Amino acid sequence: MHLSISTKYPQVLISYYWPQTQIRQQVGNFEFKYDGPVIEIDQQDALNELGMGDLNHLVRTAASAGNEAVLSGTARRAQEGDRFAREMTLQNTAAQLAKEQLFREIPEINVDYAPKSRPRIKSSYELNMEWQQGGTMIDIAVYPPKVDWIDGGVKVRFERGSKFDVKG
Repeated sequence: MHLSISTKYPQVLISYYWPQTQIRQQVGNFEFKYDGPVIEIDQQDALNELGMGDLNHLVRTAASAGNEAVLSGTARRAQEGDRFAREMTLQNTAAQLAKEQLFREIPEINVDYAPKSRPRIKSSYELNMEWQQGGTMIDIAVYPPKVDWIDGGVKVRFERGSKFDVKG
């Protein structure tokens, strides 16, 4: 009979997974919004000077010319009446007034360039530039290790027979 002792060592089995990283990147960029170019040319004043204006200008011009004609005519007739009353004794007063009136009605001719006002020019161009912020998203997945414990042990037995090794 002999004593047999067998030993089994305990074991630790560790299995693990490497951490995983996922990186997503949003690149920043410029965003442009623009309006134009817009050019507005207003030549209404120049057209009014040439007599090609709109109806409002024509009405205003005609009204002011009529008002001026009434006032100047009334003043002229009042002056002529005063003069006629003063010089009533002379015989040629009416003829002299008619002669002066005749020469007043001959227009004076002036040559000038027209139109004198320049057109109004308005231009606009608008640019709006905005920076869109970028960013980076990093997701990290960490897994815990898996630990398995296998128990060891010692077995002690009595066995029959001889296990003696002489060669040894």
